Parts: sequence; structure tokens; C-alpha cells
Amino acid sequence: MNKKQFIAIGVALAAVLALYFGTSNVKPAKRNAAAHTENHDGHDHDGHDHAEHQPAGMMAGPQVKAADFDSLLADVKRRLLSPQVNAELNDLVDAAESAKTNQEKFTAYETLGKRWQAIGYKGIAAYYFQKAGDLESSEKILNFAAHLYEEGMNATDNASVRQLYAEGRVAALSKVVAVNPNNDTAVIDLAIARMEMGDVMNGVFALRDFAEKHPNNIRAQVTLGKMALQSNQPEKAIERANIILALDKDHFETHLFLGEAYRMKGDIDKAIEVFNRAKEILKNPDFDKDMDAYIATFKK
Repeated sequence: MNKKQFIAIGVALAAVLALYFGTSNVKPAKRNAAAHTENHDGHDHDGHDHAEHQPAGMMAGPQVKAADFDSLLADVKRRLLSPQVNAELNDLVDAAESAKTNQEKFTAYETLGKRWQAIGYKGIAAYYFQKAGDLESSEKILNFAAHLYEEGMNATDNASVRQLYAEGRVAALSKVVAVNPNNDTAVIDLAIARMEMGDVMNGVFALRDFAEKHPNNIRAQVTLGKMALQSNQPEKAIERANIILALDKDHFETHLFLGEAYRMKGDIDKAIEVFNRAKEILKNPDFDKDMDAYIATFKK
């Protein structure tokens, strides 16, 4: 088993054990200097690691006002970039603003996105990739912008900055779906992004509607199953799990949230049976050890 697979397993198990059923499979990581900067709290940061944090969860808290992009940009450039880098970025902005054709603008915005990405500011990079993607209605570039916005969200604890990037992500994915309504991945991503932006009701309705039209889409069913569990509806989570397991009887993640649903219901024997089945599917001694320790906390 490679490192990436093990991290994914650890995150999946942590999701069950902590009852954190978000949509991101990104391992919480210590923030680097770029992440500190995008916190944009008005204070200087030393760039040292202070604490780990989890990415934004599916059910976001009360919606906050998004940070102002221009203010965030100015703050980053003032405090953390060298005069040489600032001059380079200013030249690229001037090129975009003075461009006479869409192709020239596209090239300038794409170059700006690549430059901000290279220096570690993914949320800001996403903004420029989105502008480039808008010019050409590029499904690929807009998808990439949405991905970078998500990484920017995961890199900051600042609610206003997260909201800024969440709104950008929704805008980028909305354009992707407008360009290609048959992009099922983007349709699901958009529903999830709406929830993380704070528009939970519309996001849930969109995801449910998609699942009704595409009952064999496992990702949609898994997401709805986790949501049901998070909202203390284990019966509905079990219903979703049964749909998935009829399509893929060895779906590992489904066994995790299904076992937790049975535990929540008080059906301890069934929970243990399902969790043990997850161990059989994975066949990993480290996972077995962690799962056995968890089972011991509620075993009769």
C-alpha cells in the first residue's frame, strides 16, 4: 500500500471516528507561510507552524461576509512579497488591462495564475485562472480554478477568506456546468460547493435531485449517506449505504459510514459486523488495529 492510499484510509477512518463527514479527502496539514498569509487577519505572521486544522466541512456554519479580494491581494503583496516579485506581478496585471484582444488577456491572466500558484497562493491563483477560463469558456481551466479555490479554503482558518474562495469556487463550477451540463463530476462538485459556501439547502436539493436522476452514481450516494449520518439520521444513511452496496458490495468507505450508522442506532452487533467487514476489504494491519480500538469503545 502506497503513502497516498494510506493517507486516504486514515482520513476515511478519522471521518467515522470523529463524526466528521465532510466532502474533502485532504489530510489536515500544518499551515505554511502561504496559508498564514491567506488568513488575512491583519497581523504579521512568522511563517512557523502553530496548529493543525481541518478543511471546511460540508455543513458550514453561519454564512459570513466574504473578504474583499483587492484588499487581500494588496495585503499579501505589501507584507510578504519582494519588490522584484511585486514588479513582475504588476507588469502582468498591466498587460491584462491593456490587452486589445481576448487572447492577449487570456495569456496574461493565465500567466498571473501560474505565477501566484508557483509562489504558493492558490486561492489568489484561482482568481486569475477563473478570469482566463471565463474568457474562453474553458471547462478544463475553470475546473482547475475551482480545485485551487478549494485548496485555498483548506489552507486558511479565516472565515471571510474561506467564504471568498468558496464563492469563487461556486462561480467557477457554475460556469463549468453551463458549458457542459453533462459533466456529472462538476454537477456534484457544485452542489457540495454550495453547501460549503453556506447555501446548504440549495446544495442539498441539487444533490438529491442528481441522485434521483442518477441512482447508480456512487459518489452522490456516498455524500448523501454521510450527510444523513451527520444530521443524525442513521436510517437514511443505511438506506443510502444499501443502494451503494448493491452496486459495489466491497465499497470500503460505505462500510465505514454504514457501521457508524448502526452504532448510532444502538445496533452494536451489526455495527461490529460491518466494521469487521471493512477490515476484511482493506486487509491492512494498521487499519485493523485502529478499528479494533474504536470498536472497544462501544462494544458490549
